[in-house]
Amino acid sequence: MATTQDILDAAKNLGKLISTHPAAKRMDDLMKRLQGDREAQRVLTDFNRHMQMVGQKEQSGRPVEVEDKRKLDQYQTAVAQNLTLRELQMAQMDYLDLMRQVDDLVGGAEQEGAPPAAGAAGGPGAAGGGAAGPSPIIMG
Repeated sequence: MATTQDILDAAKNLGKLISTHPAAKRMDDLMKRLQGDREAQRVLTDFNRHMQMVGQKEQSGRPVEVEDKRKLDQYQTAVAQNLTLRELQMAQMDYLDLMRQVDDLVGGAEQEGAPPAAGAAGGPGAAGGGAAGPSPIIMG
């Protein structure tokens, strides 16, 4: 029977393995690149601020004006045209695919007779990477 420490050690080893996977390394490299790319940061900040503003309007029942939608389209285009952000989005998809595969296998242990773990629905990727690697920044 596995002890808590056995499980924690295995999780730590899994995190180390994941961090050496090409998808995790690419995410890490692109996050570093984003930190040095002021234009990409500005585009991403503008996009996120506008998305937040539109979301707040929708939640409070206020109308989202045509100008708000036009500006959102402009920000989405700017994100799509920025090479760093475009590459980061692709890397995020690869990394999240890896995390889904890991989650599916961990979740599959329940089907093989293991009792469900508390909070297992979130899976390894639910915490945004943790020890497994860089924390993805979803852009919309």
